Parts: sequence; structure tokens; C-alpha cells
Amino acid sequence: MKKRIFIFLGILLLSSTLAGCRQELSIREWSNRYGFAEDEVFPLEIGEKYGFPYVDAEINGQQIKMMFDTANMVGISISAELAEQLGLDQTGEMRCFDSGGRCIGRFAVFEEAKVKVFGRENTATIYESTADDIDGFLPPSLLLNYRVTIDYRNKLMGIAKTGFPEQGIRKEVFPLIVNPLNPGMPVIAGFVNGEKVLILLDTGSSRTCVDERLVNKLNLPANERGYEIKEVRLGAFRFRIKNAKKVSLAGISERYPGPIMLILGSDTIAKVVFTVDYPNQKVIISE
Repeated sequence: MKKRIFIFLGILLLSSTLAGCRQELSIREWSNRYGFAEDEVFPLEIGEKYGFPYVDAEINGQQIKMMFDTANMVGISISAELAEQLGLDQTGEMRCFDSGGRCIGRFAVFEEAKVKVFGRENTATIYESTADDIDGFLPPSLLLNYRVTIDYRNKLMGIAKTGFPEQGIRKEVFPLIVNPLNPGMPVIAGFVNGEKVLILLDTGSSRTCVDERLVNKLNLPANERGYEIKEVRLGAFRFRIKNAKKVSLAGISERYPGPIMLILGSDTIAKVVFTVDYPNQKVIISE
């Protein structure tokens, strides 16, 4: 009986320790740790279905939960249904393409609207999104003058013109590969099973996507959920992927020094704290 009690207490102690490691920080603690003033920090809502990060926004005074999508190269986009609710007039149309460069259809361009997000208000053209199950998408091009830190675990996002703290945080720093065709899209160099490739960190992707050419080159093993990658290495940070989706990424690689071969989605980004320092052209992966 005593042995069972000791085992039970040991399990409780271990559970308590693990829970403590995952304890969320207060806004003040988080701000101090990552170098933000408290009014530079904004709450995130993590979607239950796909794990995407959402922020509070307003368009023409109507409150909307909008997903911050680091691979959104179109602009501020909303569903056709929401555009109708807002009474936005269509002024034109555009063609949209998938990651492989294939046209997926024509979508509406709407008149300008007042957009309030991240404590700022401006007037912007609104576009029809390609996904009907999400009300709206925000692009990274809104924040090109700032350092942006996203923390899924603490459900916080910081936006500032100051640099990332130099001391006290385990981190890896990567050069941001800048491409004028894709303003704000965070692309860095990393390793997939030891192969050096370009990697896109995409908060708007729910899972890892791997280019079909890399699947063939590395002979990645398939399973019922996709393809398995033994190791994605970003400096000292390593990730094992068991459900990578095979796609073509040829359509997003133009004007990069090499082809983008991997997209890391929100399921993996959520395991770290993710920073893009646009003024200093750095991407920082940290604890």
C-alpha cells in the first residue's frame, strides 16, 4: 500500500513540475522578458480547428477576429459573406494562385475601408479571401517597420521598434531572406534531414508542407497522415514532423536565392516563440 502511495505522490509531483514548466506569463512578465512596453502587447486567440493565431480588429467599426497570416501576400482580406454584411462595393477583381503557381480563381477587390488593428487605424483596400471559413486575414506587410513576436503558448503578440533582448533568452538568430515580391514573408535557411533548404514560417498553414522535389530527393517515408521528416533543424532547435503534406512550392520561389522547399506551419511554430525583426532583417526562434 505504501509503495502505491509513493508512486502516486511521485506522479503528482512530476505532473506539477511539468505544469509549472508550461505556466503562462502575465502580460507584465512577458513584456519584460521579450522587451516590450505593455501597450505594445496584444492578445491572441488560437483557433481550435487549425491552431491559427487571431487578433481583434475592426473594419468600418465592425469587430472581427482576423488571422495574422505571415504568408498573406494579397493584403487585408475578408470573406465574401463579411464583405456583403459590411456593404462594401466591388471595384475590380484579381486572380489568385496556389503555392505551386496554379490559378485557383478570380476574387473580388473591394473599396477602401477604415481598418483598426494593433492600436492603429488606417484606410486600406479590402480583398476577397480565398477561404470562406475564416472571416479575415491580416498580412505581415502591415508591420514592416517593426519587430513582431508571436507566442502561441502565452497567446500574446508584441509589436515594437526596439530590438530583441540580447541576454537571458535561449535563441537562434537567422538572416531574413528579403524578397520585394513577397514583402514581410519570413523565409530563412535551415536543414531538413541534413539538407540545407529555404524554409517559410507560415502562421496561416496548419501543418508542415514539403515540396514534392524534396520528397523525392530525400526519399521521405509516407504514412497514413502524410510524410515523415526525421529532423527539421533551425540552429539548436530541432523538430520531428510526422504529417507533412506533399505540395508544389514552385509558385512562391521566384526571386529567392533558391527554391523554397518547406513550409513550417502553426503546429510547429507554436512550440517556440517566433520573432521577425523587419528593420534589422532577422528571424529569431527562441524559448
